[in-house]
Amino acid sequence: MARQEADNIGKSGIRDLKIRIKHSPEYSMRLVSYILSLFLLILMQSCGSGGKSDYSVIEGPFRRSVTETGELRSVNAVTITAPNIDYKYASRLKIIDLVEHGSVVKKGDPVIWLDPAPIQKFILERRESLETELAALNKLEAQLMNNLQELKAQLRNEQSSFNIIKLQMEGSAFEPEGVRKVRELDFRQAEIRLNKLMKQLELRPKLDSLDFRIQRIKIMQKENELKAAEETLEKMIVLSPLNGIFVIGAGMRISSQEVKVGAEVYTGDPVALIPDISRMMVNGHINENDISRIKEGQDVIVRLDALPAVQFHGEISNVGKVCIELDENKVFLTEVLIEESDLRLKPGMTVSCEYITYQGEKELYVPNSCILEEEGHFFVFPRKKGKVRKTEVTTGPSNNFHTVVSGDLKPGQALELPPDVLTE
Repeated sequence: MARQEADNIGKSGIRDLKIRIKHSPEYSMRLVSYILSLFLLILMQSCGSGGKSDYSVIEGPFRRSVTETGELRSVNAVTITAPNIDYKYASRLKIIDLVEHGSVVKKGDPVIWLDPAPIQKFILERRESLETELAALNKLEAQLMNNLQELKAQLRNEQSSFNIIKLQMEGSAFEPEGVRKVRELDFRQAEIRLNKLMKQLELRPKLDSLDFRIQRIKIMQKENELKAAEETLEKMIVLSPLNGIFVIGAGMRISSQEVKVGAEVYTGDPVALIPDISRMMVNGHINENDISRIKEGQDVIVRLDALPAVQFHGEISNVGKVCIELDENKVFLTEVLIEESDLRLKPGMTVSCEYITYQGEKELYVPNSCILEEEGHFFVFPRKKGKVRKTEVTTGPSNNFHTVVSGDLKPGQALELPPDVLTE
Protein backbone atom coordinates (compact mmCIF):
# COMPACT_ATOMS: atom_id res chain seq x y z
CA MET A 1 0.00 0.00 0.00
CA ALA A 2 2.85 2.38 0.90
CA ARG A 3 4.64 1.70 -2.41
CA GLN A 4 1.43 2.34 -4.37
CA GLU A 5 0.93 5.65 -2.56
CA ALA A 6 4.54 6.68 -3.38
CA ASP A 7 3.99 5.87 -7.05
CA ASN A 8 0.81 7.92 -7.04
CA ILE A 9 2.61 10.87 -5.45
CA GLY A 10 5.44 10.62 -8.02
CA LYS A 11 3.03 10.54 -10.89
CA SER A 12 1.12 13.44 -9.39
CA GLY A 13 4.36 15.47 -9.07
CA ILE A 14 5.29 14.87 -12.72
CA ARG A 15 1.79 15.93 -13.77
CA ASP A 16 2.08 19.11 -11.74
CA LEU A 17 5.52 19.83 -13.28
CA LYS A 18 4.15 19.42 -16.81
CA ILE A 19 1.21 21.72 -16.00
CA ARG A 20 3.55 24.41 -14.57
CA ILE A 21 5.85 24.28 -17.60
CA LYS A 22 2.88 24.46 -19.95
CA HIS A 23 1.12 27.35 -18.23
CA SER A 24 4.12 29.29 -16.79
CA PRO A 25 6.81 30.49 -19.28
CA GLU A 26 8.74 32.12 -16.42
CA TYR A 27 9.04 28.77 -14.65
CA SER A 28 10.26 27.12 -17.86
CA MET A 29 13.05 29.67 -18.33
CA ARG A 30 14.17 29.23 -14.73
CA LEU A 31 14.35 25.42 -15.24
CA VAL A 32 16.39 25.75 -18.46
CA SER A 33 18.75 28.22 -16.80
CA TYR A 34 19.31 25.81 -13.92
CA ILE A 35 20.17 22.92 -16.25
CA LEU A 36 22.65 25.06 -18.25
CA SER A 37 24.36 26.21 -15.05
CA LEU A 38 24.74 22.63 -13.87
CA PHE A 39 26.29 21.57 -17.22
CA LEU A 40 28.79 24.48 -17.17
CA LEU A 41 29.81 23.60 -13.61
CA ILE A 42 30.55 20.01 -14.60
CA LEU A 43 32.52 21.19 -17.65
CA MET A 44 34.62 23.62 -15.55
CA GLN A 45 35.42 20.91 -13.04
CA SER A 46 36.53 18.65 -15.87
CA CYS A 47 38.81 21.32 -17.31
CA GLY A 48 40.10 22.27 -13.90
CA SER A 49 41.27 18.70 -13.35
CA GLY A 50 43.14 18.59 -16.67
CA GLY A 51 46.32 17.55 -14.90
CA LYS A 52 45.05 14.02 -14.85
CA SER A 53 45.81 12.06 -18.05
CA ASP A 54 45.01 8.59 -19.31
CA TYR A 55 48.62 8.25 -20.60
CA SER A 56 51.91 8.27 -18.73
CA VAL A 57 55.58 7.29 -18.91
CA ILE A 58 56.00 3.69 -17.82
CA GLU A 59 59.10 2.06 -16.33
CA GLY A 60 59.56 -1.69 -16.17
CA PRO A 61 60.12 -4.81 -18.29
CA PHE A 62 59.61 -4.28 -22.01
CA ARG A 63 59.25 -6.96 -24.65
CA ARG A 64 59.06 -6.82 -28.41
CA SER A 65 57.94 -9.96 -30.16
CA VAL A 66 56.51 -11.50 -33.31
CA THR A 67 53.75 -14.06 -32.98
CA GLU A 68 53.13 -16.78 -35.56
CA THR A 69 51.54 -20.23 -35.58
CA GLY A 70 53.29 -23.59 -35.68
CA GLU A 71 52.86 -27.31 -35.15
CA LEU A 72 54.38 -29.57 -32.52
CA ARG A 73 56.50 -32.54 -33.41
CA SER A 74 58.87 -34.80 -31.56
CA VAL A 75 62.61 -34.23 -31.73
CA ASN A 76 63.16 -37.98 -31.75
CA ALA A 77 60.73 -40.25 -33.56
CA VAL A 78 61.12 -43.78 -34.90
CA THR A 79 59.07 -45.34 -37.67
CA ILE A 80 58.07 -48.91 -36.87
CA THR A 81 58.10 -51.11 -39.95
CA ALA A 82 57.11 -54.69 -40.63
CA PRO A 83 60.22 -56.82 -40.01
CA ASN A 84 62.57 -57.30 -42.95
CA ILE A 85 62.57 -61.06 -43.33
CA ASP A 86 63.66 -63.43 -46.08
CA TYR A 87 61.05 -64.03 -48.75
CA LYS A 88 61.51 -67.79 -48.29
CA TYR A 89 59.45 -67.41 -45.12
CA ALA A 90 56.72 -65.12 -46.46
CA SER A 91 56.30 -62.01 -48.60
CA ARG A 92 53.44 -60.59 -46.54
CA LEU A 93 52.81 -60.72 -42.82
CA LYS A 94 49.42 -60.65 -41.11
CA ILE A 95 48.89 -58.36 -38.11
CA ILE A 96 47.20 -60.30 -35.32
CA ASP A 97 47.36 -57.61 -32.60
CA LEU A 98 48.34 -53.96 -32.08
CA VAL A 99 48.80 -51.62 -29.15
CA GLU A 100 45.96 -49.10 -29.03
CA HIS A 101 46.51 -45.94 -31.05
CA GLY A 102 47.82 -43.10 -28.85
CA SER A 103 49.01 -45.39 -26.04
CA VAL A 104 52.08 -44.36 -24.06
CA VAL A 105 54.73 -47.06 -24.44
CA LYS A 106 58.15 -47.66 -22.93
CA LYS A 107 61.30 -48.91 -24.54
CA GLY A 108 61.14 -52.70 -24.91
CA ASP A 109 57.33 -52.95 -24.68
CA PRO A 110 55.65 -55.21 -27.28
CA VAL A 111 53.64 -53.04 -29.69
CA ILE A 112 52.91 -55.20 -32.77
CA TRP A 113 52.17 -58.94 -33.02
CA LEU A 114 52.48 -60.65 -36.43
CA ASP A 115 51.24 -64.09 -37.44
CA PRO A 116 54.15 -66.53 -36.89
CA ALA A 117 52.53 -69.47 -38.73
CA PRO A 118 54.61 -69.25 -41.99
CA ILE A 119 57.87 -69.18 -40.05
CA GLN A 120 56.78 -71.94 -37.68
CA LYS A 121 55.99 -74.11 -40.73
CA PHE A 122 59.44 -73.37 -42.16
CA ILE A 123 61.05 -74.29 -38.82
CA LEU A 124 59.23 -77.65 -38.74
CA GLU A 125 60.35 -78.42 -42.29
CA ARG A 126 63.95 -77.52 -41.52
CA ARG A 127 64.00 -79.59 -38.37
CA GLU A 128 62.83 -82.64 -40.32
CA SER A 129 65.44 -81.93 -42.98
CA LEU A 130 68.13 -81.56 -40.32
CA GLU A 131 67.20 -84.90 -38.77
CA THR A 132 67.45 -86.49 -42.22
CA GLU A 133 70.90 -85.04 -42.79
CA LEU A 134 72.08 -86.13 -39.35
CA ALA A 135 70.91 -89.68 -40.12
CA ALA A 136 72.74 -89.51 -43.44
CA LEU A 137 75.89 -88.44 -41.60
CA ASN A 138 75.69 -91.38 -39.20
CA LYS A 139 75.13 -93.73 -42.13
CA LEU A 140 78.06 -92.25 -44.03
CA GLU A 141 80.30 -92.54 -41.00
CA ALA A 142 79.45 -96.24 -40.63
CA GLN A 143 79.85 -96.83 -44.34
CA LEU A 144 83.26 -95.14 -44.43
CA MET A 145 84.39 -97.19 -41.49
CA ASN A 146 83.21 -100.36 -43.22
CA ASN A 147 84.95 -99.42 -46.46
CA LEU A 148 88.19 -98.81 -44.59
CA GLN A 149 88.02 -102.22 -42.90
CA GLU A 150 87.37 -103.92 -46.24
CA LEU A 151 90.30 -102.12 -47.81
CA LYS A 152 92.56 -103.17 -44.97
CA ALA A 153 91.42 -106.79 -45.37
CA GLN A 154 92.11 -106.62 -49.12
CA LEU A 155 95.54 -105.21 -48.37
CA ARG A 156 96.32 -108.05 -46.01
CA ASN A 157 95.23 -110.64 -48.59
CA GLU A 158 97.18 -108.94 -51.31
CA GLN A 159 100.24 -108.78 -49.07
CA SER A 160 100.02 -112.53 -48.48
CA SER A 161 99.68 -113.23 -52.22
CA PHE A 162 102.59 -110.94 -52.91
CA ASN A 163 104.79 -112.80 -50.41
CA ILE A 164 103.92 -116.19 -51.93
CA ILE A 165 104.60 -114.99 -55.48
CA LYS A 166 107.86 -113.48 -54.35
CA LEU A 167 108.98 -116.78 -52.83
CA GLN A 168 107.99 -118.59 -56.00
CA MET A 169 109.98 -116.15 -58.08
CA GLU A 170 113.02 -116.54 -55.85
CA GLY A 171 112.71 -120.39 -55.98
CA SER A 172 112.66 -120.39 -59.80
CA ALA A 173 116.33 -119.50 -60.12
CA PHE A 174 117.29 -122.98 -61.30
CA GLU A 175 114.18 -123.53 -63.44
CA PRO A 176 114.00 -122.98 -67.22
CA GLU A 177 114.12 -119.42 -68.45
CA GLY A 178 110.46 -119.44 -69.59
CA VAL A 179 109.31 -120.39 -66.09
CA ARG A 180 111.47 -117.67 -64.55
CA LYS A 181 109.93 -115.01 -66.82
CA VAL A 182 106.42 -116.10 -65.90
CA ARG A 183 107.32 -115.92 -62.21
CA GLU A 184 108.79 -112.43 -62.66
CA LEU A 185 105.65 -111.22 -64.47
CA ASP A 186 103.42 -112.61 -61.71
CA PHE A 187 105.63 -110.88 -59.16
CA ARG A 188 105.40 -107.52 -60.98
CA GLN A 189 101.61 -107.79 -61.18
CA ALA A 190 101.34 -108.68 -57.48
CA GLU A 191 103.63 -105.80 -56.63
CA ILE A 192 101.47 -103.37 -58.65
CA ARG A 193 98.28 -104.60 -56.98
CA LEU A 194 99.89 -104.29 -53.55
CA ASN A 195 101.14 -100.76 -54.23
CA LYS A 196 97.71 -99.81 -55.54
CA LEU A 197 95.99 -101.06 -52.41
CA MET A 198 98.54 -99.36 -50.19
CA LYS A 199 97.95 -96.12 -52.11
CA GLN A 200 94.20 -96.50 -51.74
CA LEU A 201 94.59 -97.16 -48.03
CA GLU A 202 96.70 -94.02 -47.75
CA LEU A 203 94.21 -91.87 -49.69
CA ARG A 204 91.02 -93.39 -48.28
CA PRO A 205 91.03 -91.37 -45.00
CA LYS A 206 91.45 -88.17 -46.98
CA LEU A 207 88.64 -89.04 -49.40
CA ASP A 208 86.41 -90.24 -46.62
CA SER A 209 87.18 -87.07 -44.66
CA LEU A 210 86.10 -84.97 -47.66
CA ASP A 211 82.80 -86.82 -47.97
CA PHE A 212 82.31 -86.52 -44.24
CA ARG A 213 83.05 -82.80 -44.39
CA ILE A 214 80.57 -82.26 -47.23
CA GLN A 215 77.89 -83.93 -45.18
CA ARG A 216 78.80 -81.86 -42.15
CA ILE A 217 78.50 -78.70 -44.27
CA LYS A 218 75.00 -79.75 -45.31
CA ILE A 219 74.11 -80.21 -41.65
CA MET A 220 75.58 -76.82 -40.73
CA GLN A 221 73.53 -75.19 -43.48
CA LYS A 222 70.37 -76.74 -42.10
CA GLU A 223 71.32 -75.71 -38.57
CA ASN A 224 72.00 -72.12 -39.69
CA GLU A 225 68.69 -71.97 -41.55
CA LEU A 226 66.94 -73.30 -38.47
CA LYS A 227 68.69 -70.75 -36.23
CA ALA A 228 67.87 -67.88 -38.61
CA ALA A 229 64.24 -68.99 -38.73
CA GLU A 230 64.05 -69.09 -34.93
CA GLU A 231 65.55 -65.58 -34.76
CA THR A 232 63.05 -64.42 -37.36
CA LEU A 233 60.26 -65.94 -35.30
CA GLU A 234 61.24 -63.61 -32.44
CA LYS A 235 60.78 -60.65 -34.80
CA MET A 236 57.09 -61.46 -35.10
CA ILE A 237 56.69 -59.55 -31.84
CA VAL A 238 57.86 -55.99 -32.52
CA LEU A 239 59.20 -54.08 -29.51
CA SER A 240 59.22 -50.32 -28.97
CA PRO A 241 62.73 -48.90 -29.50
CA LEU A 242 62.11 -45.91 -27.21
CA ASN A 243 59.70 -44.27 -24.78
CA GLY A 244 56.90 -42.42 -26.52
CA ILE A 245 53.39 -42.57 -27.97
CA PHE A 246 52.28 -45.33 -30.32
CA VAL A 247 50.80 -43.70 -33.42
CA ILE A 248 49.32 -46.07 -35.98
CA GLY A 249 50.17 -45.07 -39.56
CA ALA A 250 48.89 -46.02 -42.98
CA GLY A 251 50.58 -48.87 -44.85
CA MET A 252 52.16 -48.16 -48.21
CA ARG A 253 50.62 -51.19 -49.90
CA ILE A 254 47.33 -51.66 -48.09
CA SER A 255 45.17 -49.58 -50.44
CA SER A 256 45.86 -46.53 -48.23
CA GLN A 257 43.66 -48.01 -45.50
CA GLU A 258 44.52 -47.64 -41.86
CA VAL A 259 46.70 -50.36 -40.45
CA LYS A 260 44.59 -52.60 -38.24
CA VAL A 261 44.34 -56.11 -36.85
CA GLY A 262 43.89 -58.56 -39.71
CA ALA A 263 45.64 -56.40 -42.29
CA GLU A 264 48.55 -57.83 -44.26
CA VAL A 265 51.73 -55.84 -44.71
CA TYR A 266 54.77 -56.40 -46.87
CA THR A 267 58.12 -56.74 -45.17
CA GLY A 268 59.60 -53.31 -44.60
CA ASP A 269 56.26 -51.47 -44.81
CA PRO A 270 55.73 -48.68 -42.22
CA VAL A 271 53.14 -49.64 -39.63
CA ALA A 272 53.38 -47.02 -36.87
CA LEU A 273 55.34 -44.07 -35.57
CA ILE A 274 56.65 -43.70 -32.02
CA PRO A 275 57.57 -40.09 -31.20
CA ASP A 276 59.49 -39.41 -27.99
CA ILE A 277 57.33 -36.79 -26.26
CA SER A 278 59.94 -36.06 -23.60
CA ARG A 279 61.66 -33.72 -26.07
CA MET A 280 59.40 -31.66 -28.31
CA MET A 281 59.91 -28.97 -30.91
CA VAL A 282 57.80 -26.67 -33.08
CA ASN A 283 57.83 -26.47 -36.86
CA GLY A 284 56.96 -22.82 -37.40
CA HIS A 285 57.44 -19.97 -39.84
CA ILE A 286 58.21 -16.25 -39.89
CA ASN A 287 56.86 -13.71 -42.37
CA GLU A 288 59.49 -12.30 -44.71
CA ASN A 289 58.86 -8.81 -43.32
CA ASP A 290 60.00 -9.94 -39.84
CA ILE A 291 62.89 -12.22 -40.77
CA SER A 292 65.53 -9.49 -40.23
CA ARG A 293 64.74 -9.54 -36.48
CA ILE A 294 64.83 -13.33 -36.14
CA LYS A 295 67.98 -15.36 -35.46
CA GLU A 296 68.98 -18.66 -33.90
CA GLY A 297 69.20 -18.71 -30.11
CA GLN A 298 66.37 -16.24 -29.50
CA ASP A 299 63.83 -17.06 -26.79
CA VAL A 300 60.33 -18.11 -27.78
CA ILE A 301 57.16 -18.41 -25.70
CA VAL A 302 55.02 -21.31 -26.94
CA ARG A 303 51.30 -21.56 -26.17
CA LEU A 304 49.03 -24.42 -27.09
CA ASP A 305 45.86 -23.38 -28.88
CA ALA A 306 44.08 -25.84 -26.61
CA LEU A 307 45.68 -24.29 -23.47
CA PRO A 308 46.46 -20.66 -24.31
CA ALA A 309 46.96 -19.68 -20.66
CA VAL A 310 49.89 -22.11 -20.23
CA GLN A 311 53.31 -20.90 -21.38
CA PHE A 312 56.20 -23.11 -22.48
CA HIS A 313 59.69 -21.76 -23.06
CA GLY A 314 61.68 -22.49 -26.17
CA GLU A 315 64.63 -21.39 -28.25
CA ILE A 316 65.06 -20.98 -32.00
CA SER A 317 67.28 -23.84 -33.14
CA ASN A 318 67.09 -23.28 -36.88
CA VAL A 319 65.96 -20.58 -39.31
CA GLY A 320 65.35 -21.47 -42.94
CA LYS A 321 67.74 -20.03 -45.51
CA VAL A 322 65.19 -20.00 -48.35
CA CYS A 323 61.94 -18.04 -48.53
CA ILE A 324 58.97 -20.21 -49.51
CA GLU A 325 55.30 -19.59 -50.21
CA LEU A 326 52.84 -20.73 -47.55
CA ASP A 327 49.12 -19.94 -47.74
CA GLU A 328 49.86 -17.20 -50.31
CA ASN A 329 52.44 -15.61 -47.97
CA LYS A 330 56.21 -15.54 -48.29
CA VAL A 331 57.75 -17.05 -45.16
CA PHE A 332 60.91 -18.59 -43.72
CA LEU A 333 60.59 -21.91 -41.89
CA THR A 334 61.79 -22.13 -38.29
CA GLU A 335 62.42 -24.82 -35.69
CA VAL A 336 61.93 -24.12 -31.99
CA LEU A 337 63.18 -26.49 -29.27
CA ILE A 338 60.94 -26.55 -26.18
CA GLU A 339 62.72 -26.64 -22.84
CA GLU A 340 59.97 -28.25 -20.76
CA SER A 341 58.99 -31.92 -20.87
CA ASP A 342 55.22 -32.12 -20.49
CA LEU A 343 52.74 -34.86 -21.39
CA ARG A 344 50.31 -32.17 -22.54
CA LEU A 345 52.60 -31.54 -25.50
CA LYS A 346 51.52 -33.92 -28.25
CA PRO A 347 52.79 -34.20 -31.84
CA GLY A 348 50.54 -32.48 -34.36
CA MET A 349 49.03 -29.95 -31.93
CA THR A 350 48.73 -26.35 -33.14
CA VAL A 351 50.60 -23.71 -31.17
CA SER A 352 51.35 -20.01 -31.28
CA CYS A 353 54.98 -18.98 -31.03
CA GLU A 354 55.88 -15.58 -29.62
CA TYR A 355 59.39 -14.90 -30.92
CA ILE A 356 61.08 -12.50 -28.46
CA THR A 357 63.11 -10.06 -30.56
CA TYR A 358 63.88 -7.67 -27.68
CA GLN A 359 63.70 -8.06 -23.90
CA GLY A 360 64.48 -5.26 -21.44
CA GLU A 361 64.14 -5.61 -17.69
CA LYS A 362 64.00 -1.89 -16.80
CA GLU A 363 63.02 0.41 -19.64
CA LEU A 364 61.16 3.71 -20.03
CA TYR A 365 58.41 3.40 -22.60
CA VAL A 366 55.33 5.32 -23.68
CA PRO A 367 52.17 4.51 -25.66
CA ASN A 368 52.71 4.67 -29.41
CA SER A 369 49.83 7.13 -29.77
CA CYS A 370 51.68 9.66 -27.59
CA ILE A 371 54.62 10.02 -30.00
CA LEU A 372 54.68 12.68 -32.72
CA GLU A 373 57.15 12.38 -35.62
CA GLU A 374 58.29 15.53 -37.41
CA GLU A 375 61.01 15.44 -40.08
CA GLY A 376 62.75 12.45 -38.54
CA HIS A 377 62.50 13.74 -34.97
CA PHE A 378 60.23 12.30 -32.29
CA PHE A 379 58.34 14.25 -29.63
CA VAL A 380 56.09 13.56 -26.67
CA PHE A 381 53.94 15.95 -24.65
CA PRO A 382 54.50 15.48 -20.91
CA ARG A 383 52.70 17.60 -18.35
CA LYS A 384 55.18 19.54 -16.21
CA LYS A 385 54.01 21.85 -13.41
CA GLY A 386 50.51 21.93 -14.84
CA LYS A 387 51.68 22.77 -18.36
CA VAL A 388 52.05 20.54 -21.41
CA ARG A 389 55.51 20.86 -22.99
CA LYS A 390 56.69 19.47 -26.30
CA THR A 391 59.73 17.31 -25.52
CA GLU A 392 62.05 15.59 -28.02
CA VAL A 393 62.96 11.98 -27.26
CA THR A 394 65.07 9.22 -28.74
CA THR A 395 63.07 6.13 -29.60
CA GLY A 396 64.13 2.51 -29.24
CA PRO A 397 62.44 -0.85 -29.84
CA SER A 398 58.68 -0.82 -30.17
CA ASN A 399 55.82 -3.29 -30.20
CA ASN A 400 52.15 -3.02 -31.11
CA PHE A 401 51.37 -0.83 -28.08
CA HIS A 402 54.47 0.89 -26.68
CA THR A 403 57.86 2.30 -27.69
CA VAL A 404 61.03 2.53 -25.60
CA VAL A 405 62.17 6.19 -25.27
CA SER A 406 64.95 8.15 -23.64
CA GLY A 407 65.06 11.86 -22.85
CA ASP A 408 63.85 14.37 -20.29
CA LEU A 409 61.16 12.10 -18.89
CA LYS A 410 60.41 10.52 -15.54
CA PRO A 411 58.54 7.32 -14.69
CA GLY A 412 54.85 7.97 -14.03
CA GLN A 413 54.89 11.39 -15.70
CA ALA A 414 51.53 12.21 -17.32
CA LEU A 415 51.40 12.48 -21.10
CA GLU A 416 49.01 14.15 -23.47
CA LEU A 417 48.22 13.09 -26.99
CA PRO A 418 49.92 15.07 -29.79
CA PRO A 419 47.93 18.13 -30.94
CA ASP A 420 47.23 16.68 -34.38
CA VAL A 421 45.61 13.69 -32.71
CA LEU A 422 43.58 15.89 -30.39
CA THR A 423 42.25 17.99 -33.27
CA GLU A 424 41.22 15.05 -35.42
